[in-house]
Amino acid sequence: MNNSFNARSTLHVQGRDYEIYDINVIEGADRLPYALKILLENLLRNEDGVSVTAADIACFENWKPG
Repeated sequence: MNNSFNARSTLHVQGRDYEIYDINVIEGADRLPYALKILLENLLRNEDGVSVTAADIACFENWKPG
């Protein structure tokens, strides 16, 4: 899997490690509706350069309501 935005990181909780994808690496992610934040995280997690590309994810940086 690609990680074009360096969103993949590790969360350490009570001695266990979890792989997470931080949507906050995408500019403007904080203003997205909750449903789009879930979609964005899914795209970051599944970026493969074929079915999900960096360009697909970058579209969220320019999202405007309406």
